[in-house]
Amino acid sequence: MVRFATIGAGFQTEQSILPSLRFTDLELVAVCDLDEERARVVGSRHGALRTYTDYQKMLASEEIDAVSVVGPPELHHEAGLAVLESGRHLFVEKPPAPDLAKARQIQAAAASRGLQVMVGFMKRHAHAYVRARELSTRPGFGRRTMLRLNYSHVHYASLREHAIFMTVHGLDLARYFMGDVAGGSVAKREIDGNYVIALLVQHEDGGFSQITLSTHEPRVQESVELVGESALIQVTNLTELRYHPRASTWEDVQSTDESMVSLWYPEFAIPIEYTSNHVLQGYAGQLRHFANALAAGEAVSPNIDDGVEAMRLAEALCDAPDGITPLRLRD
Repeated sequence: MVRFATIGAGFQTEQSILPSLRFTDLELVAVCDLDEERARVVGSRHGALRTYTDYQKMLASEEIDAVSVVGPPELHHEAGLAVLESGRHLFVEKPPAPDLAKARQIQAAAASRGLQVMVGFMKRHAHAYVRARELSTRPGFGRRTMLRLNYSHVHYASLREHAIFMTVHGLDLARYFMGDVAGGSVAKREIDGNYVIALLVQHEDGGFSQITLSTHEPRVQESVELVGESALIQVTNLTELRYHPRASTWEDVQSTDESMVSLWYPEFAIPIEYTSNHVLQGYAGQLRHFANALAAGEAVSPNIDDGVEAMRLAEALCDAPDGITPLRLRD
């Protein structure tokens, strides 16, 4: 077991992080929150041995291997550095810091101490996306040529919060499926204080991504279409995956039998692991991966390098003027 503590006992920790521990080899030792009663209640619910209101005291007192930091971006940066300085591995929610420069400080601190930092881009571990990526590696799929991704939702308080709290998920997913970004263009329009953003991105291996990121849609609307060489994978709201095999010729296109498409969706009628919301959304998978990687001495994914790249993309969207302009990534 990996001995584990958490800094921050708010909504995200209580609803998503701690309930996912039952799928992992993480042993919850301590919970820290500025609100003493909240730390006590949340810790008690999830079996923590002790609770704290001062994370420095917790880091000095407890024998732990890894710590999660879940709260506002400023806490991610400040407490994340303290965790690394104490010699522990770090799981930090996205965004890893309030800005790119501070995310790079976490990156440098981890590298200098030889410690692991995993960033909470849980969608990389969402059941349907893991299946989609595995399908795209099979010989019949061919090279990944195009990603069409929509990650849009209700209004947000500001463009920056839109970019670093929500849009950053879509930006990281594009890198997960298609690789590093070489360049592109951004279309951006402000409407009554909220934004419609569309990206056309070229990846280093030559593939393209079309990414739409609006704050003018109901609830959260999430869809992914991954295109190979005449094959197609579609994932809608994490609960439906369709695989369309190759149809390279017009004779293939005219086929109307059951071979045209395969469908996967969760079998909610049966109480099995992947019907859990924490597995479907990726929270359980990311923490299980974190625990297993630490136990085996292997690299975590996504790591702080992925966090920095996602922040570079998010800040490029914030920097871009309205209209259609080149995507300019900061060095």
